[in-house]
Amino acid sequence: MKSRRMLTWIILSLILLAQLIPLPGLAPTKARAASYCDWVEFVADITVPDGTTFKAGETFTKTWRLKNTGTCKWTTAYSLIYVSGEKMGTVTSVNLPSEVSPGNTVDVSVNMTAPSVQGHYQGNWQLRNAAGVLFGIGSKANSYFWVEINVSSSTNVAYDFAANAGSATWTSSAGALIFPGTEGDAKGFALKQDKPRLENGVTDPNPGLLTVPQNSYDGWIQGVYPAFRVEKGDRFKSIVNCEYNATNCYVTFRLDYLTGSNPVRTLWSFREKYEGSYYRADIDLSALAGQDVKFILTVLANGYATGDRALWGYPIVSRSGSVATPSATYTGTPPTPTKTSTPTACSDRAAFIADISIHDGMVFQPGVAFKKTWRLKNDGTCTWTTSYNLVYNSGDQMGGQASVNLSSSVTPGQTVDVSVDLTSPTTSGSYRGYWKLRNAAGVQFGLGASNIAFWVDIKVSNSSGTGYDFVSNACSAQWVSGSGALPCPGTDGDSKGFVLKVDKPRLENGTTDSRYGLMVFPQNVYNGYIQGIYPAYTVKSGDRFQTTVNCEYGATNCFVIFRLDYQIGTGTVKSFWVFGERYEGQYFNADLNLASLVGQNVKFILTVLANGYATGDRALWVAPLIVSSSGMDINPTATVTAPTITPTATAS
Repeated sequence: MKSRRMLTWIILSLILLAQLIPLPGLAPTKARAASYCDWVEFVADITVPDGTTFKAGETFTKTWRLKNTGTCKWTTAYSLIYVSGEKMGTVTSVNLPSEVSPGNTVDVSVNMTAPSVQGHYQGNWQLRNAAGVLFGIGSKANSYFWVEINVSSSTNVAYDFAANAGSATWTSSAGALIFPGTEGDAKGFALKQDKPRLENGVTDPNPGLLTVPQNSYDGWIQGVYPAFRVEKGDRFKSIVNCEYNATNCYVTFRLDYLTGSNPVRTLWSFREKYEGSYYRADIDLSALAGQDVKFILTVLANGYATGDRALWGYPIVSRSGSVATPSATYTGTPPTPTKTSTPTACSDRAAFIADISIHDGMVFQPGVAFKKTWRLKNDGTCTWTTSYNLVYNSGDQMGGQASVNLSSSVTPGQTVDVSVDLTSPTTSGSYRGYWKLRNAAGVQFGLGASNIAFWVDIKVSNSSGTGYDFVSNACSAQWVSGSGALPCPGTDGDSKGFVLKVDKPRLENGTTDSRYGLMVFPQNVYNGYIQGIYPAYTVKSGDRFQTTVNCEYGATNCFVIFRLDYQIGTGTVKSFWVFGERYEGQYFNADLNLASLVGQNVKFILTVLANGYATGDRALWVAPLIVSSSGMDINPTATVTAPTITPTATAS
């Protein structure tokens, strides 16, 4: 009896075990949870980056680069599987092209067709193993990756800047340029690229323009296009970034324009440094509706232009109504992806408003504690709660916390100041740390549709002080304008021109700078000017001239040229640096290497010139300094002899 009971127990155990283990070659009736033997890491969109625009019914091939981060080998019995969202065609499964061992990558592709109706579409995909179990990306190996496109009508593009680049007049500070230019031309050049490779390594299927400024300090290039009649609802669109692998690229993109005989105006500008991301410009042109406008694509080097390869990806004017408002097509709660924010009933997106403290390029001694504060706008549709936080993303962390919770809720459209306590590194050099926001589900998000990080950018110097401070020595300079010698300090409103020291200048973007500055106003006449001629200073090895230049906050009519001139002995006055500035809500950090003047006694001259009538030209030099690597404070006592100078407007 005892042995019979034992036999019965063994048989029942075997039956139960057999029910739990699927037979080889047969798919289980209920998919088991994906194990970490099957795990995906998204590497890159090889084709069709997020937000690519297609015409209705246009065919394309989407290719993802994926990495096997699990412990199991992917065989050709594994497949790419459509999961949810917009299918964009009839194919729902594609087998992997080859085996992929753990740690290796594979490019997987699927042929697709853009939907026939205008709008915004996203299709979600995963991998499936040989047993029929789905798996994907993310910490639990169950999130999807996707294809995201816009569909436009055939009348979407009102003007194509790449296609019409040969009709533009291309120039640099070296003079007129031909189009297409010649690769490597030191005068600057522009080239059309049919399938440009974006900064993140992705190939854009749409044409673009590679624009390389003149290879000089603060070199520039611009293309002035024929007049185009703007209609209400028109928008300028482009992906702006550096060309892939142009790691030294640091430029300012600018969309300028001309109407009739009016002066050139700046509609939009964006500063770009190679960091592996791109930015989608989407500028409303409605303010110019009904006018014949000459648009000007301008790129300026920030410092020396060596390595500056600036890419306008598919620059166009799109016509109103060509792209519909995105519509939700998902049901249920999708798994949390790590690629970008999860598409839900609302979206997380930020817009950068201003650096409230620590402007790009500020110089610190080693080991100095400081607080960085950004002003950000909630540009999405989700409310940011106190469960959201500021998180370190990449680059130099500078001793900061990895995350800092938001201090209050921020509804869509509102702004918030987010701060983190940092410490300057102990070694001299340039440092940049990248930061993003993170929502309550743990998903990081950044600026705009491209999800780019914002940053803190500083310099660390081992010098014990400033080589020369132009603000504290302002009244040691001789100030002159076209009307003759000027007093220092001057009188606000003096039509002859004036200079005033400002303790905490308010920058053009509305923020208050904690450093000292000089507010200078040229003589109030057409093409008026003002300049301060400083005592001779002996330039040392490693010296750099640094300042932040912009118009005073609220001086909306300000349109000036900043110039750093110099004179050696009784020689000719020369211009060392020139920058054109119009009130547009931004500032520029100049950082000039004075190596070419080492060992010479130099009279530096701060010059500001009006572009046209000077009314409203309130120009700010913020913290103009010579930063000396030797750390010696110099107090020149040489008598100033005013040179004969005729300031002239110079192109920026």
